[in-house]
Amino acid sequence: ENVYTDQLAALGTTIDTKVLAKNGLVSSEYASVKLLYRGDVSKKVAVSLQGASAKAVEAVMAADGTFTETPRLMRPAKQK
Repeated sequence: ENVYTDQLAALGTTIDTKVLAKNGLVSSEYASVKLLYRGDVSKKVAVSLQGASAKAVEAVMAADGTFTETPRLMRPAKQK
């Protein structure tokens, strides 16, 4: 799933798949999410997602933020 740089302003200062799922921007906190560029980032944010375009990372860094590539969260195993 994809999220865009112009959507980050409406969220807190720490952004990961759990935050995106809670705010309805992705279907689940277990989704693999890529950040894509669509406008500048207006505030300092710490983004931890599975991927990002080079332009999106540049936009986050230009706002004095950080980007960390993280593995996708795995769903907990079902108890038998």
